[in-house]
Amino acid sequence: MKICSIHSSNRKGNTDKTIEIIKDTLNDLDPNMEYNDIYLPKDLPEFCLGCFNCLNTGENGGENCPHRKYVKPLEDKIFEADGIIIACPVYALSITAQLKTLFDHFACHFINHRPNESMFNKTGFIVSTAAGAGFKHTVGVIEKNLYYLGIKRTLTYKLRMFSASWDNMSDKKRIKAEKELQKKTKKFYNMTKNRMNIYRNPRSTILKMVFKQMIKNYDDDTPDKIFWKKKGWI
Repeated sequence: MKICSIHSSNRKGNTDKTIEIIKDTLNDLDPNMEYNDIYLPKDLPEFCLGCFNCLNTGENGGENCPHRKYVKPLEDKIFEADGIIIACPVYALSITAQLKTLFDHFACHFINHRPNESMFNKTGFIVSTAAGAGFKHTVGVIEKNLYYLGIKRTLTYKLRMFSASWDNMSDKKRIKAEKELQKKTKKFYNMTKNRMNIYRNPRSTILKMVFKQMIKNYDDDTPDKIFWKKKGWI
């Protein structure tokens, strides 16, 4: 099984610790697990320019992005994975700018544009850590982006630490957090292993139905409509 882990911050702190625990748990369940990691902002150091090349040109979306040399390797890692882990701390009550930059570059693959069909049978695991508030919005933004990318099902885990670092948590709280994360990881493993047999989240199905009606009314030379017709979706 292939897993893509997205590290949403350059800071090697609490959020990276959660990925470490997740990987250790997955390796106990399956010693043959394969991982591809994405480290932000190192692997995507450029902000989206809003040039619309990804939407207005190209067959599959994104081919003519000015940052293609960075984005293409990330596409390969994400599209080839069976499951995707996104670990993101809460920064200023929201997701990190680095993760937002990744989503900006992948928006051309949203369901309403030119989605990559491999996303339709993937699972997601969203992990967020914070010293205090901001979980609901942060996790909600990530979850919404994954569903717009067509992902089949997601799990979430939120850890309010009331501490600046993992080691500064009380032993009781740290042990509890590790056990909770291990339990969620086992659920993610089983969900990913059986991903071809689980039901799609209704939100993804509804989104596709709504956008199908919208795209039908586009001009025939619109790249998105050409793509959808080629796929036999309209």
